[in-house]
Amino acid sequence: MKSMRHESAGDPSGHHEDAPPTPTRRFGALLINLGTPDSPDVAAVRRYLAEFLSDPEVIQLPSGLGWLNRPLGHLIARFRAPKSVEMYKQVWAESGSPLSSITQEQATTLKAMLPPDWQVFYAMRYGQPSIAQTLKEIEAAGIEELVVIPMYPQFSGSTTGTAVRELYSCLKKGGHHFSVTVRNSWYNDGGYIHAQASLIHEYTRRHGLTPENSVLVFSAHGLPTSYVERGDPYPAHTQKTIELTLERLGWPADRTAVGYQSRIGPVKWLEPNVDTLLEELAESGEKRLLVCPISFTVDCLETLEEIDVRYRALVEARGSDMFLCPALNAYEPFVTAVKELVLRGPRPITSWGEKVEPLLVQKSEKKIVHRETDALLMIGTSKANAIGSGMGPRLVSSSEEGLCRVKKSQCDAVPLLKSTCDDTGVTGGFLFNTCYRFEFYGWLPDDADDVQRESVIAQVKSRLFDVDESDDVEVNVLVGTEAWHHLMRTAGGLNSGLPGDTDILEQLQTAHRVSERAGTAGRRTKRLVADALSAEQQLRGETAWGEFDPGYCYAAMARLVEAAGLSLADSRCAVFGGSTTSRSVLTTLAGRFEVPSRTITLVYRGHGSGQMKLLRKAIGNGKRVRVGAYGERAAVEVVQGADVVVFGIDHNEPVLDVEQIRDCRDFTEKPLLIIDFNTFGSTSGMETLEGVTVWDAATLDAAVVAYGDEMCDQEDFTTAVAEAEEWIVANAARWQCKVAVEPTPDQCGDCPRRAKGLCVDVRIETAGRSAS
Repeated sequence: MKSMRHESAGDPSGHHEDAPPTPTRRFGALLINLGTPDSPDVAAVRRYLAEFLSDPEVIQLPSGLGWLNRPLGHLIARFRAPKSVEMYKQVWAESGSPLSSITQEQATTLKAMLPPDWQVFYAMRYGQPSIAQTLKEIEAAGIEELVVIPMYPQFSGSTTGTAVRELYSCLKKGGHHFSVTVRNSWYNDGGYIHAQASLIHEYTRRHGLTPENSVLVFSAHGLPTSYVERGDPYPAHTQKTIELTLERLGWPADRTAVGYQSRIGPVKWLEPNVDTLLEELAESGEKRLLVCPISFTVDCLETLEEIDVRYRALVEARGSDMFLCPALNAYEPFVTAVKELVLRGPRPITSWGEKVEPLLVQKSEKKIVHRETDALLMIGTSKANAIGSGMGPRLVSSSEEGLCRVKKSQCDAVPLLKSTCDDTGVTGGFLFNTCYRFEFYGWLPDDADDVQRESVIAQVKSRLFDVDESDDVEVNVLVGTEAWHHLMRTAGGLNSGLPGDTDILEQLQTAHRVSERAGTAGRRTKRLVADALSAEQQLRGETAWGEFDPGYCYAAMARLVEAAGLSLADSRCAVFGGSTTSRSVLTTLAGRFEVPSRTITLVYRGHGSGQMKLLRKAIGNGKRVRVGAYGERAAVEVVQGADVVVFGIDHNEPVLDVEQIRDCRDFTEKPLLIIDFNTFGSTSGMETLEGVTVWDAATLDAAVVAYGDEMCDQEDFTTAVAEAEEWIVANAARWQCKVAVEPTPDQCGDCPRRAKGLCVDVRIETAGRSAS
């Protein structure tokens, strides 16, 4: 932190003309698929098959016979090549092999979706472009961090396993110098499942296919049963993918079948075989058979020739029609899911449960899930957001000082939440208790009349807000669909000072965990939080709003760090606290500021196993120091050796006093930067020490506002906000909300963005009322 010594010199803004520019880190994504011959002639196909069939993961021989893999593979390739050539000729296009051209299209589409500092490459496990050659191109491009996506959602040793093994073999042989992350299993990733279900849904709508007139047949690539007996998880992964897809799609299991294709050789393979299955269904009288190649992310020989030519002939010979849903290919929702895999990794789901209404709802079996939003209560206050109320409920904001007067430390949240639910008549709920908002969500008694509801609301308000009109605190009360609409906007980052803030999701999950500790997280509360998280994911996945996803901690620190000319990557950093903010800070330091984990120390108090697991994941290989109190000697010693100390704690009293660190070291020789996210202030008197700089919560908030202003001025921001607002209104019915609530134009008069033309005016007719 050498540059910190000159912080007070020169330009009073903190900008230094001689400060070296922060280097831009170069990121790359690598898509790996199976491979294809260079051309549909015997020599090229034989060469490709020989490489493929010589792989010991493809043909697994008994122990001690591995030396036979290569000669056996070449022998089989010699005999199979002439027949395979005829198959390839049927699917070959002017652009070449479909697998190659579509994979290239996937890479091009993904590049357009990723941030500008990303490059995208693709390689084939067998054939060209090879993994070894592509890694050389990646090295030449100066890539420093590489994320690898084997394009097989369901893990198998014969697909993902061999691709990853070849990858690391080539990395070792080539001596490449970049970090590598592999996403090797994403069979239950929410984005992938949503894309697969959406693709089937669109196909069925175009062709008039319904469960009443069609059977949906999932076709997966086959595998010898001996591989499964040795522990290959492929069939289990495939089955889970199908279960989740059916649940998302809403297609009944009794109108579904699953089979395996592409069997070769005399050994026993997974059953039933797709060709046999289709024959039996056609002979039983099923006239419409819809085939979905569930394990294929790109249309290739197995889908375009084996299914669409050979299997179709079997079905039509028995008087039935076969429909082939295409593979995911460059389908936009799928490439969006791949983008999320690259940037954030898989987000597994175990069940859609009641989070969404199925895409396809049968008239005879339509299930209405009453989400009881009429009883939902939101009572709370927050600071003004960046884009106004938009199409959401009309709110009045509080000042920073007013919010500080009412918000509680996390230590006080559990007893307050418990007493509120025990003593006021509300039946469960959670408390959004952050530096930006203090909002309670709970459930009014189902059988209460209007008078009784008003009484409960008054009791909750009295319990949570012990203030009078002179305290500069504005308490908002929303009930029913207004409360739900407000929560959807909040989860989506529309109600934040930083538009699109994604840290709000961690805060929501923390609020739910606090309610579990308080014993107030009942069935409806759990479902409400799950719904909000699901809605946020879909909102970002289906609209341009997904392109605006900053994190509060990064936005708060980025401008200040740049202005001060600091290099956090060269600093020893300490993070105090085990809160959501602390975890976000740890992730931001490592991921956005490239601070090595070995130079980060986390100081935390005791936490439960679940919380500790999250902290360990966030800090990685960094040092952890557990303390009983943040002012004890062990914590002071951490400050003594640090260049930057970040406080992510949530205490309403300072935890570290100037006298405790005054004699730690000569701060004029080795400066100290304190970054304090705590609204109440975590330190006392530090500003009086020469060489110590404090960025308090107000300073950080101002930096966030400036960061948000720049983002709001981007060309596509207004359109993205409009799409997000309209999406929330249009999709409220998924959660059984009767209407969405929008303010009239005169109610938007105080919107801080209207003068910039950033406030959205969209005309909608809802429940007989007109609103903008």
